[in-house]
Amino acid sequence: MRRMRLGRCALAVVALHAAMLPIQAFAADKGRWIASWASSPSRPIEKLPYDFWQPAPQVQGTIRYHMRLSAGGTQVQVRLSGETQVQDVTIGGATIALADAQGGVDAATIRPLTFSGARSARLPTGAPLLSDPLALAVKPGAVAIVSVYLPAKVILPQSDPNHVAQWAPGADQTASPTLTDATSVSAREIISSVLVLSDRKARTIVTFGDSITDGFGAKDPLLRGWPGQLARMLTDRGIANIGIANAGIGGNRVLRDEVGPSALARFDRDALAVPGVTDIVLLEGINDLGLSGLKNPRGEGDHPVIGADDLIAGYRQLIQRARSRAIKVHGATLTPFLGSTFPGYATVEKEKIRQAVNQWIRTSGAFDGVIDFDATVRDPAAPDHILAAYDCGDKLHPSDAGYAAMAKAARDHFRF
Repeated sequence: MRRMRLGRCALAVVALHAAMLPIQAFAADKGRWIASWASSPSRPIEKLPYDFWQPAPQVQGTIRYHMRLSAGGTQVQVRLSGETQVQDVTIGGATIALADAQGGVDAATIRPLTFSGARSARLPTGAPLLSDPLALAVKPGAVAIVSVYLPAKVILPQSDPNHVAQWAPGADQTASPTLTDATSVSAREIISSVLVLSDRKARTIVTFGDSITDGFGAKDPLLRGWPGQLARMLTDRGIANIGIANAGIGGNRVLRDEVGPSALARFDRDALAVPGVTDIVLLEGINDLGLSGLKNPRGEGDHPVIGADDLIAGYRQLIQRARSRAIKVHGATLTPFLGSTFPGYATVEKEKIRQAVNQWIRTSGAFDGVIDFDATVRDPAAPDHILAAYDCGDKLHPSDAGYAAMAKAARDHFRF
């Protein structure tokens, strides 16, 4: 009797294992989902006493985004973000299409997006909304055009001149190749990523940081800084299964919220949870230094003064959190900022801290690898300044040439 029971248990285990095998095999045969494009969710910022500040726009109608994909695949999914919305957002409809040779919508490629089988959906506050997988063959370097219909007014996340969309108020125009009565709107996307189903060896590299990662100063909005330049280099080399997910937010800091949640607060959402992620390039901390001790325009008193040990402690936390998920973190040295046009942002004392932080990044062995962006863009005759040819004009953010040099350094580091 005991043998019979053991036999039945063994058969049950075998049956359970056999039942699971087709599912696992099917998932493996399908390939792997990776992030082919990304933009980290930020949030509307209250009024700041600066000329460059603009309020987050409020829109109703159809909003259309153009996004250059870094990796190719046979299916796509679109992730909408309600993480920084203060209330639920109604999605009246959405489509995805590919751009034609002139950059407009290729009408033959327009496809409706569905959410759990429905054309409309509720984007819940504090949470994402992922569309159903859709069969659409895309190539690396292709421009995806996603249109979302918002039947009620929505405040878009953070005004940002690097992120531009088309907006047409009124009725749903998501299925139209051209938008009627459209204007440009400057704000971060309500979409946080476009995923593609690639092959089984596909992977995502997350580039995590602030405006220098997000690409401030780049002239082409579809080629966002050094991550976009790196993606183009991979495309030129025929590499189609590596997604470059840009997780940069202009003004972001490691240790405290500023523009968007701090790196410590958003790291899980914007890096560790990205589909297919195997590697993270961490380039952040210059805003922690720059704002250290300055007056806080959104509150009483000054920003806390920080030192090298404070930033290093933050880096160590991020490294440990990535290691617990077997994800590699590549430390990038902080680029020069002396001469910055923002008053008090860069000082001789803060430069000493930057040098100490960079020395730790280079020599501590804490990271899985080091990309020396500081050495890449600094002026050999004045190493505490960015090279003039690599400066976009504010002594802080690289030009397109500077971003290209950084992309080459990253490409050589990964040996692509």
